[in-house]
Amino acid sequence: MTKRAQHYAKRYGDAGTWEQVKMKFPEMYHLNGFEEPDLPVITNTQPDKVQLHHWAYVPFVYAPQINGRPMNTLNARDDKIFTDRSIYREAAVERRCLVMLDGFFDHHKKDGVAYPHYVQLKSGEPFLVGGLWQTFTDPNDDIPIDTVTLVTGPANKEMAWIHNEPAYSPDSRMIFIVDPKDDEVWLHGTPEEAKELIRPLPDGLLDYYPCQPIKSNKKLNRIYKGNVPEIQERKYYPELEEIQGGLF
Repeated sequence: MTKRAQHYAKRYGDAGTWEQVKMKFPEMYHLNGFEEPDLPVITNTQPDKVQLHHWAYVPFVYAPQINGRPMNTLNARDDKIFTDRSIYREAAVERRCLVMLDGFFDHHKKDGVAYPHYVQLKSGEPFLVGGLWQTFTDPNDDIPIDTVTLVTGPANKEMAWIHNEPAYSPDSRMIFIVDPKDDEVWLHGTPEEAKELIRPLPDGLLDYYPCQPIKSNKKLNRIYKGNVPEIQERKYYPELEEIQGGLF
């Protein structure tokens, strides 16, 4: 959340509400999901209120184990959430939400090396991502925590190119960016109506470019600068010269 409250209010809520949220939630230029931060959420049960929810859906310490490792509940695949065995099924039917973002980071790989990219809308406006929420109760202290996961769906051509591992295929994924006209249907529509909304963002709406490292790597001489505005600045990587020269 780095833009003025008026930007957020153009899409949902009012500027005063967003100002209050930003007082509790300082400007964030880079969030690491594995540190389980809070995200601004608009739920189907309180659509007139902006809340902060813990990201991930199940805190990793309590997440179901898969091959001995905690399940990643930061994201939920659209083709899984409505299935009978999914931990998200109940929420997909009853507890959908919208999560406000300015932009996000992803990596493009070339010759086995990952290059960070910053992605945002060409319009410069914040956007809403389809999410699922639940109130999780910590078994150690019985304290309830409102949590959220971001829904992913099929990628458009731009995101399939950026997130190219696995290589571009029908299984390429991206977060589900909700079309403004579909906000209410995602929040309050039937499961069938919600499923119909999850489709790739139309090509040509995203602005993306190589950015500063989002993790340190001594071997590659990369230094993570932390949660500072500079993290989103464009960075020149010689290894991407032909790509940068042709696309950016």
